[in-house]
Amino acid sequence: MIDRETAWGLLTEFTQSESLRKHALAVESCMRASARKYGTASPDDENLWGIVGLIHDFDYERWPSLDDHPYKGNEILKQRGWPEVITRAVMSHAEYSGVTRDTPMEKALFACDELAGFITAVALIKPSKSLAEVDVKSVRKRMKDKAFARKVNRDDIINGAAALGVDLDEHIALCIEAMKGIADKLGLEGAAKPA
Repeated sequence: MIDRETAWGLLTEFTQSESLRKHALAVESCMRASARKYGTASPDDENLWGIVGLIHDFDYERWPSLDDHPYKGNEILKQRGWPEVITRAVMSHAEYSGVTRDTPMEKALFACDELAGFITAVALIKPSKSLAEVDVKSVRKRMKDKAFARKVNRDDIINGAAALGVDLDEHIALCIEAMKGIADKLGLEGAAKPA
């Protein structure tokens, strides 16, 4: 099995953008929380789900077009001997790839990807730019505002939770809490309060 250090090395080799690296970390944290809640809860399971979240977009910075992403990344993963459970999950997160989402991990990746980006966007408009101020209600309110974070596909967020078989509000709460755990790495811990 691939370890996290190898996955991080792959991500940083192909992704220089700090915001894309932070997105990868956010999705990883949501995937680890999802593994604990929806998976088998074994440490190996959590690590696998986390790695899939971390690398799912590793090729996006170099090959952002629908013709290339995640296909180019998938070729690289296969060339480097990554296991099929990971390459298939990465392919399945792209709606247009034609790869179905069959396992709980594949469904979780789709359910976490757009949502993690959206939660980040909600945090960034808060006065403190902190995840501490983000809750389910604020995320749901912003989802209704089509002008806000318009590149985020709301249908993917809604359909992702539905395919996973979980309540949308519950899934949003899970991801917010997961991301709060790494708020410092995401640059979303907010300004320090005066003593």
